Amino acid sequence: MLIGTLNQVSVAHGETVILDGVSADIPVGACIAVVGANGAGKTTLLTLLSGEISPTSGSINWNSKPPSITYFRQEQDDEGVADWERSETHMYRRKWKVPEHAEYSSASGGERMKMRLSSALAEKSGLILLDEPTNHLDSDSLEELIKIISEGDATYFIVSHDRHFIDRTADFVFEIEYGKLTVYKGNYTEYRMLKDVNLEVQAKHYKEQQRKIAEVEEQISELENWSAKAHAESTKKAGAKEYFRMKAKKRDVQIRSKRKRLEGELEKERIEKPEAEIGVFFDVKGRKKKGNRVLELKDVRKSFGEHELFAGVSFTVQAGERIGLVGPNGAGKSTLFQMILGKEGFQGDVWTTNGMTIGYLSQTAHDFPKDVTMADYFHADTFRERGLIRTHLTNLGFSKKHWDLPLSALSMGERVKVKLMQFILEGTDVLLLDEPTNHLDLPSREELEKTLESFPGTLLFASHDRYFTERIADGVLLFEHGTVRKVSLTYTEWKERKATVLPDKTAEERLRLETELQAVLGKLSMLKLGDKGYADLDKVYCELSSRLREMKRK
Repeated sequence: MLIGTLNQVSVAHGETVILDGVSADIPVGACIAVVGANGAGKTTLLTLLSGEISPTSGSINWNSKPPSITYFRQEQDDEGVADWERSETHMYRRKWKVPEHAEYSSASGGERMKMRLSSALAEKSGLILLDEPTNHLDSDSLEELIKIISEGDATYFIVSHDRHFIDRTADFVFEIEYGKLTVYKGNYTEYRMLKDVNLEVQAKHYKEQQRKIAEVEEQISELENWSAKAHAESTKKAGAKEYFRMKAKKRDVQIRSKRKRLEGELEKERIEKPEAEIGVFFDVKGRKKKGNRVLELKDVRKSFGEHELFAGVSFTVQAGERIGLVGPNGAGKSTLFQMILGKEGFQGDVWTTNGMTIGYLSQTAHDFPKDVTMADYFHADTFRERGLIRTHLTNLGFSKKHWDLPLSALSMGERVKVKLMQFILEGTDVLLLDEPTNHLDLPSREELEKTLESFPGTLLFASHDRYFTERIADGVLLFEHGTVRKVSLTYTEWKERKATVLPDKTAEERLRLETELQAVLGKLSMLKLGDKGYADLDKVYCELSSRLREMKRK
């Protein structure tokens, strides 16, 4: 059963076509995720569905009568509540633990988002349009939104860069690319798998069709050569003129027949060359590692006045590890990065290996000279170096117009890419990334993940993007209970373990073994094979590892 359909809908602003003849069914009660690169037309589609703008051509056809519609915009200056005393509004506020008397003007970003969502969902509309509803939401609040959508009866359209959120909620994915809309059944992961398969099939069929076209064109070329020779002979030989004239006429008929058949086949079933996906291509290359250990903390404590962030922190990071920092807002993840960089005081010891280069990407990427252009910022003396930089910048999605823009004029997503370009040129050993997927669209996030998977250096990152963390992290730093501890589990393994209720003694024993294992690993990294005590420590390390593996199986 359908709530409505998009019928050959186009939207254009001047000569710029945003949506180009898109059609799709809208099932009743479905959750539809709208995905695509920045500027592809996702918000335009939501605005169309809301009735705020009309299509340039085509139509939106609602079954029976238009549904009641709620449009939750990405940015808004007020809470957007018509009935402040609506009981449903307060019900949703309680679900998200919004303080009862909180004022929108003085609320935090997360609280504002929850207040706006409460107001929007309380309207109980038949069609709910949500543009980036997960911004600023912590994990518990996100889970509550997922539950509300999953259990609701409304039809939802969601625009989001949160792939975990889409995976948990979407029944269909509407992809907007190059002005066209393609419908995929399933969630984000299923959409990506099916899209990749479809691209492979299209590429294969396109290659086969091009081979067939070349084959027919070659046959036509041969016939044209034979026809030309026959026409030439018909003018030379007196007794055989008619024979060669008939021969040339027969070849001309064959040529026309082959061309007509080929054109007919292409008109009926022309396979277009697959478009290259909109994306950027980061090529970060870490320098050769300088040793086994790159970072070690011993009995570190950090506080601000009387407020203690964490204490008793000891762990070691080995070369090549990819560690995700996991914990609530305000737990000290960004502060830890500042301590490693030597920009924040602390008690205890923080050691980094000599000669190691560290690249740091902050949440805001504001640490650029404001009035300097990209051309000046990436100045190079030789023609070869300038060409290489231009190539990298093009691959990062920058065009010629960006070259002379001041860095202050760039968007936040573009500034993140500029910072990554800096890491490319410097060949950084260790990357510290604080919310690296903020401000990046989905294609950019996917390319960043592909790059970091092949990055040979060491990576520490803090991210609320669960999809990103699950894909990249092979270990986690847990910020909880007033301390920070390293766990040699992937993010998914840690979440599964956290969901399992363990007896207190078992949990305590595992924590003790993990702490002891880190201590032994730190000592081993200071020794070489054959050194005194190496064999004994190696034996202890193997025993501890074996006991931890056994505990994980239980």
